[in-house]
Amino acid sequence: MPVSTFVLNVQHQVVIWNKACEQLTGLKALQMLGTSEHWRGFYTENRPCLADLLLDSTLGDMARLYEQASDFNSSSDICHTENWCLMPDGRRLYLVIDAGTVCNEQGEVVAIVETQRDRTEQRLMMQALAESEQRISSILASAMDAIITVNQQHEISLFNVSAVRIFGCAADFAIGQPIERFIAPHCYILFKQFISFDNASKNQTWVSEGLSARRINGEEFAIEATFSPLETNGQKLYTLILRDVNDRYITEKKLDRLQQEKGYLQEVINDEHNPRDFVSGSKIMRRVLEQIRMVAHADTPVLLLGETGTGKELLARSIHEFSDRSASIMVKINCAVLPAELIESELFGHEKGAFTGATQQRKGRFELAHGGSLFLDEVCELSPSAQTKLLRVLQEQEFERVGGSETIKTDVRLIAATNRDLAEEVRLGRFRSDLYYRLNVFPVHVPALRERVEDIPLLAHFFLPRYAKKFGKPLTSIDTKSLENLQQYHWAGNVRELQNVIERAVILSQGEVLKIEPLLTSPTSNPQTNQLKTLETVEREHILQTLETTAWVISGFKGAAAVLDMNPNTLRSRMLKLGIYKN
Repeated sequence: MPVSTFVLNVQHQVVIWNKACEQLTGLKALQMLGTSEHWRGFYTENRPCLADLLLDSTLGDMARLYEQASDFNSSSDICHTENWCLMPDGRRLYLVIDAGTVCNEQGEVVAIVETQRDRTEQRLMMQALAESEQRISSILASAMDAIITVNQQHEISLFNVSAVRIFGCAADFAIGQPIERFIAPHCYILFKQFISFDNASKNQTWVSEGLSARRINGEEFAIEATFSPLETNGQKLYTLILRDVNDRYITEKKLDRLQQEKGYLQEVINDEHNPRDFVSGSKIMRRVLEQIRMVAHADTPVLLLGETGTGKELLARSIHEFSDRSASIMVKINCAVLPAELIESELFGHEKGAFTGATQQRKGRFELAHGGSLFLDEVCELSPSAQTKLLRVLQEQEFERVGGSETIKTDVRLIAATNRDLAEEVRLGRFRSDLYYRLNVFPVHVPALRERVEDIPLLAHFFLPRYAKKFGKPLTSIDTKSLENLQQYHWAGNVRELQNVIERAVILSQGEVLKIEPLLTSPTSNPQTNQLKTLETVEREHILQTLETTAWVISGFKGAAAVLDMNPNTLRSRMLKLGIYKN
């Protein structure tokens, strides 16, 4: 046998001492056979070895067994114990010892068999692990910040003492709960971006502001948070360190309010025609902003129409902030970024098991935006099925999650945007006519930058200090000739393209005055005569060339994303931003 084993007869004499026993103890069988002086290493606390005790018990001395071996486990004629034992060479081994009887045909005990298994290494590892766990527990318990670990299902697997204090919730209750239960609803979408296991970064992420947590009693409070991804035993986890900064946040808000009051008159002047950061001084844009102010309180659907890069999302946020729903969240979703098979789940949520990968119930954007506004960018990209469900929400204010049967009521103000001609999409059969008429209650045409040339200097001066600070450049003004050059350009990419041009010019600048080379030599009516291409134009052409080479296949080993060394979703986002669509 590979297990250390010896056998005693009824006279307590060794009749078998196997090779494994020799290797364990260093004592040879020749010197042990026939003796009753078994190796004392198998004795514990100066008591007879387990085989002797079991032999005595079978011979009627059961009281002696219980008296001297109270820590042994006995089941009928089999005994078990574990303990540290001393070997002849001075080694201390942790042995798992078992002893059992051998009987003749008459049922009389004729021998006792005892085995010893060396479990020293495992025991030491268990002790080290226990000590390590105790040290970690002490550290976690002494930390002032809440330390929480979540798994890939966003369920809590660790909840330290400070987390119990901060959230007012027992650890036993918190463990196994979804982390969103302890996050303020209006922050959950942002919060999920930092614990995304699909694109988990190996670096820590520190968020100093903008997040709020929620105590077990429903009270919300501001937090600072550190997100640290880790992998242990093949399982991906996130460790969250959360700090309650509510008192500091309230103080900062008071200081910020005082600063805002100091510049109150200037803000009134700026806000008269410019919601938020929408920079404009043109008459055509002023009319648009007046429309935005008027429709904001009407709570009807708004359809923003305009080319890419004209600021439709900024106007959507202005509609929300001027509305009676400004105290609630505005949820946005880009319908062109998500695959058709996932857009319904994003909009309406799904039940656990609704499709492959749906491991738990998930709320959709309509549920998250309840009481607030929902901004659907590039609404023309919705699948026919999603269009049908969206029409029902607009008509009846209710929907079901994907894979579910429960009807959910919702109160959401819808704002949609597209850079396409929706009427033409309806004519071509790609967009439902009834949905078009429901969305087209209050259409707002957002003019292209070339239609409001007088805004170009204002925008250029608006972007200049932002990028001068970002790149540490002492720029304070823009060359007059450069402003003229900007006003002569066609701006196919609108404000977004202008922003990119200013950023590039700041990077290349040397002095205190920003100078921009002519972007074209012909009038704005002829955009084909560019002499100097913008970075955005070069990027657009390169992506188009790659897509044509790969037959417009984006994902996969031979897709455009692999060729460009980009994530497929990132490529789709860039295509949307640059206005790239397949014919």
